[in-house]
Amino acid sequence: DILREVLAAGAARDWDRMIELSQELEDLARSQKAILDPGADEFPGDGHPDANPG
Repeated sequence: DILREVLAAGAARDWDRMIELSQELEDLARSQKAILDPGADEFPGDGHPDANPG
């Protein structure tokens, strides 16, 4: 579980591991966003072209 690892790394002040885990969390968040909002890469914002004028 990434969050448990984050807590353990923070408690140990293992900054390199914290950075590595934060990158994993960012990648996970992006993959989840791609699943939930498939148009996000094409249209900034919510992924719906008509909600983004111009």
